[in-house]
Amino acid sequence: MELDFWQQRWSNDETGFHQNEVNPYLRYFYDTKGPGVDKRSALKVFVPLCGKSTDIHWLSTNGYSVIGVECSDIAVKAFFDEQNIKHTVTSSATHQRYSSESIDILLGDFFTLNNDEMKKVTDVFDRAALIALPENMRQQYVMKMTEMLLPGTRTLLVTLAYDQKEMEGPPFSVTEEEVSDLYADNYKIDKLIVKNTLEDEPRFKERGLTSLKENVYKLTRL
Repeated sequence: MELDFWQQRWSNDETGFHQNEVNPYLRYFYDTKGPGVDKRSALKVFVPLCGKSTDIHWLSTNGYSVIGVECSDIAVKAFFDEQNIKHTVTSSATHQRYSSESIDILLGDFFTLNNDEMKKVTDVFDRAALIALPENMRQQYVMKMTEMLLPGTRTLLVTLAYDQKEMEGPPFSVTEEEVSDLYADNYKIDKLIVKNTLEDEPRFKERGLTSLKENVYKLTRL
């Protein structure tokens, strides 16, 4: 699960985790005309381990500014090429910054992000970061995220829960109990949605799963 693991996945085009469609939970909670939206203005959304996610483009075209972090240059370059977005590239000591009018993607390691990068972040969309990390890295990830986020910052967190004996991750199973253990000390946790999704995910059925739940949480930094 180190950087070279994910860089190799992108290099080998082993990217089954990439979603070509905009995440439905993002549409529900962040569409300014949607029934689930919590109306706020001037939102800046952080997307960790973002790959070439179409969610970034959707957010930017719906009035949000977006900052992402990704370790694969293949993924970052593919995002701007596929979305046909003009951008510039600058470098810092730890990351390369790919920037357009409303999007910044930092190429490099999430764990070396500078807290200054997060100063204006109001929201986090984590569909694929926490569940991409094995158990021994998830606590490090949450500690780093907590260190960077200001009080009041909201996170829309999507997790998967299944019998880890039936399938090796990634994506990894993250139970409701683990979410509580990881976040309860520093976040208010609201469970929004529980959905049985195995019938919608034939690739996971093929890998041996007999049950799969998708859980969606709203986390508010205390």
